[in-house]
Amino acid sequence: MPRPALADSPVGVRTLAADSGDDPRRLSLSVWYPAEGGGTVEEVGGNAVFVGQPAHRDAAMAPGQHPLVLLSHGGLRSAADSGAWLSGRLAENGFVVVEVNGPRPDSAAGAVDEIWRRPQDVSRALDRVLQDPTLSAMVDPARIAVAGHALGGTAAPASGGGRFDADAFVSACTAETEGPDCGWFRAQGVALAEVDRGMLDHAHRDPRIGTAIAIDPEYADVFRAPSLTEQGTKIRVIWLGAPEHPHIAEAGVAQMVIGTATTYDAFPACTPKGTFILAEDGGDATLCDTEAAARASIHDDIAERIRTALDQ
Repeated sequence: MPRPALADSPVGVRTLAADSGDDPRRLSLSVWYPAEGGGTVEEVGGNAVFVGQPAHRDAAMAPGQHPLVLLSHGGLRSAADSGAWLSGRLAENGFVVVEVNGPRPDSAAGAVDEIWRRPQDVSRALDRVLQDPTLSAMVDPARIAVAGHALGGTAAPASGGGRFDADAFVSACTAETEGPDCGWFRAQGVALAEVDRGMLDHAHRDPRIGTAIAIDPEYADVFRAPSLTEQGTKIRVIWLGAPEHPHIAEAGVAQMVIGTATTYDAFPACTPKGTFILAEDGGDATLCDTEAAARASIHDDIAERIRTALDQ
């Protein structure tokens, strides 16, 4: 996927809904793009804990076709637009980026199927973009990619052709290295065996996607290793602090490591009160351990590695 030229124009953002009469699961899509100007400046994805990413709301779109990146960011309980920092950086460099925001599960019972719902969300988002006359004219259909972090990082290889091993997923909360939400599932009396195995076994590959990039993917062990390369989609994995994963290496997938980072550095920079708010609410205050300048540098590194992967 050739790299687009650096964009001197501002970054625009607009919101689309992706509804389907066949699927009651409502998606909100944040579309980031190179803009010509206009629009109202606002910060996207900001809240009491995280700093938002500035963009021009509903700005005029820059002419021409651009590569498209579908972004599925964060885990089961991540806030909407938690990947705004990455969307903005890629849009600054000429990409159209669609962050796919699905509904947050309100219980562990409703969350156990998220592993296979996320790649479905990616395909539905792509359908919606290509059905929109304005957006479809802006997208180069030969240069479509997916990127994701955490559970979104699991969705990215699945959209690229990776197949899940249902037995491996069901045992993920009894393995030596547990999945990230096992404590939450146990506390609510939910077992991973309650997953819809038929849908988990289903192939979620979207043939329109040529490249899939996973950042710290959850459940990396549950992919059938050969499936990660046999479909021809280019899959790349970026690890934040963790070493290369042997199961991914066995599949022959290229991996990159940012040794100075942690998985929390894939979230936005924290506000001055972010640590206090997390601690007061019983959250994990270590999410805000990295200083803003250091996290911004890591964000730049991640974005550059993604651009490089899309350029290869």
